[in-house]
Amino acid sequence: MAFGPIMRFKVNDLDIELAPLTRESMGEFINLSHGGGMQRHSVTRYLGRHQAPTVEDEHEWFDRARAAKDTLVWGIWVIDDDNRALIGSSSLNGIGEDGQSGFIRQATSGSMIFRPEYWGKGIASTAHKARTWYAFRHLGLHRIKSAVIQGNGGSAKALSRSGYTFVYTERNELYSDGQLRHLDCFECLNPLDLFWRQWWHGDRPTTASQTARRLTEGVMAWAEENVTLA
Repeated sequence: MAFGPIMRFKVNDLDIELAPLTRESMGEFINLSHGGGMQRHSVTRYLGRHQAPTVEDEHEWFDRARAAKDTLVWGIWVIDDDNRALIGSSSLNGIGEDGQSGFIRQATSGSMIFRPEYWGKGIASTAHKARTWYAFRHLGLHRIKSAVIQGNGGSAKALSRSGYTFVYTERNELYSDGQLRHLDCFECLNPLDLFWRQWWHGDRPTTASQTARRLTEGVMAWAEENVTLA
């Protein structure tokens, strides 16, 4: 798998593309002319990272990602005519079957934008929607899991807008900025009838899950109209 196919959409007046990374582009994650990206504490404070990566580290990460058999990674690019600016990444990890039956398929999602000037513009939320649509419509996943360190309100909101619901909290998962922080765990369920029935198989869905299903159905409908799969 390694890298996901190109998806294009707009966020307000910005043209956004989710597309494969290249080894040559990995230096953008730490480009000093754009503020240093992953070398900044303000960017990595909720990622559990205390070391500033070098370009060699980014190349090693790229090589591991390219060789992964159960992962899809996209770079998040801002497109301006012929210019393409890499600002972050989005991924589905551990794609596969759950349990011995191999019947239920799920993955864990992750996302980050390393250029703070693009925070708060709705790019992360919209990229989540495109990725969720691809995971459910084209990969046939039943569930996507994700987790957010408490305090990272922007990431939690971006997930909730795609239909992720809170499941439980893992306490004391990270020490950052002088305090222990908890990890909130979320899930998003495939709202399409076949997968919804398979997931619940006779159990009664919770009220929160029913509400989230309607939200995710809206995400799927939006993506059908607004995401171009190249």
